[in-house]
Amino acid sequence: MYSVRKPMQDGVAATRLSLTEIPSDTLRRMYAYWQSKCPGERLPARSDIDPLDFPWALGLVCLLDVARYPLTFRYRLDGTTIAERYGADLTGRTIDEIRPEFHADLLRRHFSEVAESGRPTLYRISLRYGGQARTYMRLTLPLARDGQTVDMIMTISDRLTPEYDDDLGADQLFR
Repeated sequence: MYSVRKPMQDGVAATRLSLTEIPSDTLRRMYAYWQSKCPGERLPARSDIDPLDFPWALGLVCLLDVARYPLTFRYRLDGTTIAERYGADLTGRTIDEIRPEFHADLLRRHFSEVAESGRPTLYRISLRYGGQARTYMRLTLPLARDGQTVDMIMTISDRLTPEYDDDLGADQLFR
């Protein structure tokens, strides 16, 4: 008798990782850079961050504007490598426009956590959608013009699994 393989169930899972043991050199370097820009107990502002300081990570960085009342996140910049991997450039779009919705919900929770706490986070994220699976790590860093109230978020992601198959149409993730 042949066993019948069930298709993978769509969904997303995230595991919070310690910032003291970042397993990715790329993310570790960016975290150290961000820390070097923190003036004492205050958060760095976007103006403190110079992309020329991290040419090795430019395509992996995203910047999101944080608006409050209601709390929303809009991509000011979607790194070119990230946009190519997912088949869509999210620059100018909000988290609410991301599909599948369960992925948007996860991003909203993670970004809300950083916006409200003013503390960076690191997650290992596994996403299954359309019969494909992807795992990546995302470091999320708060930025604040006044040093306290987060008004921008910078993310950097490091892929742990290969690209989606071309025939799937990666743009399904962000319709």
